Amino acid sequence: MVSIGQIRNLVEKTCHRMGSKYASNEAVKLVVATGIVESRYEYIRQMGDGPARSFWQVEPATAVDNCQHYLKYRADLMKNCAEASLIDIKYWQNYEEHIWADILEKNIAAGIVHCRLKYRRVPKKVPSTIAGQAEYWKKYYNSEGGKGDPEHFIESVKKWMM
Repeated sequence: MVSIGQIRNLVEKTCHRMGSKYASNEAVKLVVATGIVESRYEYIRQMGDGPARSFWQVEPATAVDNCQHYLKYRADLMKNCAEASLIDIKYWQNYEEHIWADILEKNIAAGIVHCRLKYRRVPKKVPSTIAGQAEYWKKYYNSEGGKGDPEHFIESVKKWMM
């Protein structure tokens, strides 16, 4: 079984390496909780042959979108993401989904970075309560049409983190 303390430590360090504004206590908790809900820290490939990879179930298309439409215009952040994940910057300038599928499956920090970037791109502040984070996750990460629901988020996170 995965140690949530070790995961939290890795998420916190990775987010800090991205930049201090990426590492608020609320953001770290949300990224850790997202891993709990998305994979229970057991799966690095989406069940049922779906495209998502990493404990955070990031789709390669999302990683490419983060790189192509967000990081491309933030050179310093791109450099920080490369350093935080120990992945050469040339990959952060690559927009091929099959490459990102491979990276996300093999590099835990890359999953953390892309999860955090997906949330950072939301124009609303990360909530501090578990109920608020559950709604935020559903709307902005899992999506309105996704299978997850806020109640499952809350139950899963309370079970793992309490």
